[in-house]
Amino acid sequence: MKKFKLVLLTVVLGLLLCSCGEPETRTLSDLETEVLLQYSGVQEVDIQTWRSYNAAKTANSYIIDTIVAIIDNPRLYEADFNEFTYGEVEEHVLQNSGFEVDGYAFANAVDNFSKGLAETGAIISKGDPVVTVDGNKIIVDIECVCDVRYADAEFIFNNDISDMVLTSAAFNPRYTTAEKMSKAGLNTVIGMGTVFVMLIVISYIISLFGIFSGAGKKKDKTEDGIDRAVKQIEKNETAEMGDTQLVAVIAAAIAAYEGTTSTDGFVVRSIRKIKRQ
Repeated sequence: MKKFKLVLLTVVLGLLLCSCGEPETRTLSDLETEVLLQYSGVQEVDIQTWRSYNAAKTANSYIIDTIVAIIDNPRLYEADFNEFTYGEVEEHVLQNSGFEVDGYAFANAVDNFSKGLAETGAIISKGDPVVTVDGNKIIVDIECVCDVRYADAEFIFNNDISDMVLTSAAFNPRYTTAEKMSKAGLNTVIGMGTVFVMLIVISYIISLFGIFSGAGKKKDKTEDGIDRAVKQIEKNETAEMGDTQLVAVIAAAIAAYEGTTSTDGFVVRSIRKIKRQ
């Protein structure tokens, strides 16, 4: 029995710890109800509830509309938005739209929304924003119904009681499973194709090395053959020159023996070496 109680207590504590660690999630509708009750005095004022409500309301009613307006008209703030510095973005958005943003994050958000809307078409309606408080962040997720497909807009604010600023925003079109598989297959084909092309190129380059080295060897062999032929010709010429001189000496000796000074009367046909015993 004691073991059973101990196990039960462990399970309860584990569930409590898990529930405490989960981020707090509420919809804008729930937050509006709580804010009204707190404002009327029925409930105690909770600062976190008001911050979450302001974040969801700002994202749903102001930020999306402002981004879409800038995309439709880049000169919304009497100058080309794309030419603003991040500091100028923060200043113009605060003065003209009434909410604080990080200039870099907001400029990226405009670019991201522009690319996403090109795939989804115009936003027709928006769902009830879902607010998640995760430590020092307030995350607002809004489902958007568009002309072509659904999309999810996400906004992240810093969870600061005195200065709540938009730090990130994204617009993510939804794709069907078939579309995801098609994209994955296309990426696989492109990747494999790129690998095969590179392998072919590398093989071709390696084969060129073989051609160049073979040509060098062939050239060396040709030069060696020419050198050998030249040496052989020189050797033969030397041998022929030696036989001619020997014939002349023998002819002169015979002429002296005969008592004449001319060698016209006889011809040396051949010269043979006699082996002496």
